[in-house]
Amino acid sequence: MTVHAQAPVARKNIENPDKWINTVFAKGTVPPFSFELDGVPSEKFIKGWEYEKKKVTAKEPGSICYEISYKDKKSGLKVTATVTGYTNHPAVEWVLRLAATGNGNTGRITNLRAADFSIKEKGVSQYQMRRCRGSFASVHDFEVIEETLAEGQKLSLVTDAGRSSDEFALPFFNVTAVGAADGFVFSIGWTGSWKADFATAGGAYTVQMGLENADFYLKKGEEVRTPMASVLFWTGKEKMAGHNAFRRFILAHHSRKKDGKPWTPLLGGLDWGDPAPCNEYTCLTDELARAIVRRYKQFDIMPEVFWLDAGWYSTPEGNHFDGDFRWGVTGNWECDSERFPDGFVNMSGLMHSFGSEFMVWFEPERVMKGTKFATEHPEYMLSMKEADDYFLFNLADDKAVDWLCKYIGDFIEINGIDHYRQDFNTGALAEFWAENDEKGRRGITEMKYIEGLYKYWDYLEKRFPNLQIDNCASGGRRLDLETTSRATPLWRTDYDYGEPLGYQCHTYGLNLFLPLSCTGIYETDFYNSRSCYSSAMVMNFAMLSRGQDSREMKRVYDEYMAIRPYYLKDYYPLSGFGDITSSKIWVAYQLHDPANGSGYVVGFRRPDCTQKRYAVDLQALSPNGTYIVTDCNTGTTREMYGGDMMNGFVLALDEAPDSILIKYVKE
Repeated sequence: MTVHAQAPVARKNIENPDKWINTVFAKGTVPPFSFELDGVPSEKFIKGWEYEKKKVTAKEPGSICYEISYKDKKSGLKVTATVTGYTNHPAVEWVLRLAATGNGNTGRITNLRAADFSIKEKGVSQYQMRRCRGSFASVHDFEVIEETLAEGQKLSLVTDAGRSSDEFALPFFNVTAVGAADGFVFSIGWTGSWKADFATAGGAYTVQMGLENADFYLKKGEEVRTPMASVLFWTGKEKMAGHNAFRRFILAHHSRKKDGKPWTPLLGGLDWGDPAPCNEYTCLTDELARAIVRRYKQFDIMPEVFWLDAGWYSTPEGNHFDGDFRWGVTGNWECDSERFPDGFVNMSGLMHSFGSEFMVWFEPERVMKGTKFATEHPEYMLSMKEADDYFLFNLADDKAVDWLCKYIGDFIEINGIDHYRQDFNTGALAEFWAENDEKGRRGITEMKYIEGLYKYWDYLEKRFPNLQIDNCASGGRRLDLETTSRATPLWRTDYDYGEPLGYQCHTYGLNLFLPLSCTGIYETDFYNSRSCYSSAMVMNFAMLSRGQDSREMKRVYDEYMAIRPYYLKDYYPLSGFGDITSSKIWVAYQLHDPANGSGYVVGFRRPDCTQKRYAVDLQALSPNGTYIVTDCNTGTTREMYGGDMMNGFVLALDEAPDSILIKYVKE
């Protein structure tokens, strides 16, 4: 098999991003991206194109940015790479924009690869990648996968259905040469259909990534953008050094901030346990919502943010109850006037008076036929033959995006909403795009649609500087570098709600790359509650039911608030990798603060596990240091040396299923 990379890339000079960028994207060199123009590979002509480089203002501290353009005098096709390097992290990333600046259309553009480069380690013939599956509402969501590529082997990965982390792969990849003490994390910023090819050839590891479907020309004056490519170089004894370096990078440069720091909230649901056929929020009323808010206050477990999910909006026929959480009426983004006669101002006002904030669910992209959006603005709808009952809101149309920005923005402001939850429940996105592409312009609709999505989110965050966006797409099916920069997956999977074994697996895998995520908690016992802990959590306790104990709710609340900051520190899985879905095993992980040497160990003895004792080797401790170790189940403490904790630290539980939580503090 012949594998050819467009350009070699090295870690040399990465500590000096100015020098790295000026070397890799230098005039007269082949850059680390590629495409074909009328069938001719760009490496054959791009060095002869007009070259221009200028340093521009970076978006945030700790980074530098260049715009580097390549222009064909003959056709007017201009390719501009916006390249960002980081002074406090060994990382660089770039986004391409293609523009038709000539007097007519460009030639045919195919095989557009936003990344096309190779990295070579001396004396190496094998490379190993560690990655995770995407989300598909399974116990195997975010399962860790390790793949070794020997000389001449190739691995191809794609996302599914137009959503960036749907089913097959999370678009983050930790790669190291077998036997080496360093590596790199390659990641993709694209909330659509990407394709990535990885190969080993000539002792080098090749990365090629771009749109899954791109075969188009640009019209005069037209411009499009590509996926973002990002590379972070790391050094360490094994791959967890790379994962933790990447987690720190995400927190520093690709996460929303509150008071300058990454933040995800403790949330509280507004409804639970209504009789059938009620579900989601179809039976919630303004009065009931405010009563539930007061109940949280009474139990002393006030969430930072209250969560109102699907079903609050009107129906085309009026505000009657239909019992299906109004799946069939997305596109009517106005309050059900019978249940919420004053909108949400009474609810949000009460929440604010208690020091909490308010988040509301929307799904603006899936527009059901006959709804307000569909009937009043048919010009903003994308249709598809196979979609009998719904349209796609056309985010590829600038006028449509501008209208949506103002409509939703005004609704947020009028109703006192603090945070915005966006869901997206269709597996036919790529089909919509393909059917709406003009002949000979495959990929144009997708590129403009994804850029429209970013424009919409950026508008909301600019208009409401403290607003957090929750990114949900049938669970965590839109996770990539661009979305993590703007939004947090506060419902990371639609897997069986509250099922603890699956939730443990999801936390175990996803935390390798993304420190910010959330799921729901339903029960208060050690095993169930700790299975739901993450950097954020939504309390879905049965607030109006006799089946819950408010004292236990408060205990879980206090325990979670104590451990929560550690989910933003370094992370170490302690039970190996591969399929960890068995009910017959222990699973454990460690959260460690390198600044002060403290941390937690979270362990689970699953229901069919017969092993009462489980030894783990803790990481990142000082071998000669002394630690105060507390069993949070019993409150007992003891002193231990770090070296002993790093070589067979024993977790013990007499019953199954159960969980143990250990806190350690360095003296």
